[in-house]
Amino acid sequence: MKRHICLHGVGGTGASMRPLADALGLTVPAHCPDGPEPFDMGPGRQWFSVNGVTEANRPARIAAAMPAFIRALEAFGDPRDSLLIGFSQGAIMALHAVAAGLPVAGVFALSGRLAGPIAPRADWPAITLLHGSADRVMPAAIAHATETWLKDAGAKPALQIFDGLGHSIDDRTLAAIRNGLGGVMAPDGPA
Repeated sequence: MKRHICLHGVGGTGASMRPLADALGLTVPAHCPDGPEPFDMGPGRQWFSVNGVTEANRPARIAAAMPAFIRALEAFGDPRDSLLIGFSQGAIMALHAVAAGLPVAGVFALSGRLAGPIAPRADWPAITLLHGSADRVMPAAIAHATETWLKDAGAKPALQIFDGLGHSIDDRTLAAIRNGLGGVMAPDGPA
């Protein structure tokens, strides 16, 4: 059974990703889990704390959060049958899980990033990076760096930058996901 797993950003909830799943008109099950921790700077949930996060300590925080993230994905079945659609922190976790070797059908990373260069992997899934040119939370330059780090590790990411889009999802983002879904979630498996 193929499935989509929609992963929220910091301070969001699984329920906050349900409108995205609904707007995409997904024809296979969509799951929208909550991050494992309460957001430590307001309402909502988080995959890892961003309180005091720096470029230096971000990789360790992601690594510490990874076991709970993998458990959340595996709760829905074999990750190989899952397409991950992550926004912001959800995209960060999805990209790092795949970089660590998690087998999935594919990843759509919306307004996300890698924390830095990653090790090579032989069997990368399809990865699409969707980012706004006006994103002030994660500037577009980090999306370009993420694309480079993925390519250096053997992946073949597709990066789309949307002019004027901030740290959010718009109709162009939805259209790009819809356009990419057919190849990634084909009935016989990933393209």
